[in-house]
Amino acid sequence: MLIIEKLVGWMDTAPADKRARAASALVRAWQVADLSPEQRESAEAAMTCMLDDPDEEVRLSLSTALAEAIDPPRHLVLALAEDSPEISLPVLAHSTVLVDGELVHLIENGTEEQQAAIARRAVVNERIGATLASHGCKFACLIMLTNPAARLTEDSFYTLAERFGDCSHARQCLFARPDIGMRARTLLIEKYAACLAEDEDLDHPARELETAEIAEKAIITYAAELGDSENRQIVEALIGRQKLTTAFLLRAICMGNLTLYCHALSVLSGQAPDRVERILKDQRANAFRAIYEKAGLPASAEPVFFAALASWSHHLGNGAAADASRLPYRVTREVLAGYEGRRDAVVDELLILLRRICTDFARESARSKVSELALRHEQAMALPQPEEAVEELEPEQLMEFAENLAEELAELALEDKYSLGEARQRLDAANGGQSSIGGPSSLLEQGLAGDLERAA
Repeated sequence: MLIIEKLVGWMDTAPADKRARAASALVRAWQVADLSPEQRESAEAAMTCMLDDPDEEVRLSLSTALAEAIDPPRHLVLALAEDSPEISLPVLAHSTVLVDGELVHLIENGTEEQQAAIARRAVVNERIGATLASHGCKFACLIMLTNPAARLTEDSFYTLAERFGDCSHARQCLFARPDIGMRARTLLIEKYAACLAEDEDLDHPARELETAEIAEKAIITYAAELGDSENRQIVEALIGRQKLTTAFLLRAICMGNLTLYCHALSVLSGQAPDRVERILKDQRANAFRAIYEKAGLPASAEPVFFAALASWSHHLGNGAAADASRLPYRVTREVLAGYEGRRDAVVDELLILLRRICTDFARESARSKVSELALRHEQAMALPQPEEAVEELEPEQLMEFAENLAEELAELALEDKYSLGEARQRLDAANGGQSSIGGPSSLLEQGLAGDLERAA
């Protein structure tokens, strides 16, 4: 008791740096020393008085020491948490005595530095994560996303994607989380597509169309790399966000993602995925029409979808996978060329979409072919050339080479003439003396004779 009294009396006149060290020492003593109940009460009172110390260095030292303390006095921690941002950061980041309600209040009313400190905590539960996702600044949310201890719900991820999906760093942090969920992932893909479209010199309606097409292509391509479960989640996410349109489904078929289309029909119609897959594979027109109608898709567009599926089935059945890069173009072109069903506003819109898709695929196919030809050319040029091709001959050498070549050709022609004559004689004998090739002046012999004369 006497020591605590002396400490309190000494701190009234001690310099700030020594008072700061004394605050840290007092917390350690309160934690580990064998103090009587009266001594602990006096020590707690002394620490409470330090909350009013005019020097921030002293309060910061107290906050740092109490942040790591086990079961410290709650009123001290709470008072320090509501102090100036610099002093509050240690207890906000580390103290375990702050309850969720207090942390939520500090997130909603605190500074960006205080929000970031809370985002660094060793335990960030779903309630704290949701509050940060809704009210936290970008910096604090990025810290939370990179904190392995942060537990976030799919709704929180979606909120973060809505708020910060336009930021490339936020997108990277969100995509890096394995627990993000498909709702947030598809939204992030759309946000990224919007960023790409903004770089184009387009008017507003054209930019919206470009954004939608880029997003649809990206989502369908992304889904093609995933399994059945993830494809189904993507379908459910798009339905929840009202993004699963007839145009999107037609684009999915044209791009060859039949798995995504299968799960879309399954979810929309309430039929088992295996049953839908068998119907699509067997090309059962009546069964397909029944499931299509249960899915609630436009009835007039059903022949367009069935024609696209039939075209894919035909090409895949013929083993066309070797030229997979050109298949989407071929399928789309065949559907456009062969469709003879009824026409209305819905079908016309889909056919217009098919023409745009076909044009895109044609360009991609052409670029792929040109790249292939360019690569072949580069590889051919990289091969070592024959020495004869690179060695330059003098005129006299060229003349000598030509004369030698003429003599060799004359000898070869003469040998061919004799071989042909022997063959004709054998043929005449077999046919009773009548050659089926012709007389001695047949066209073949005339040609050889002319070669001989010219060579001579």
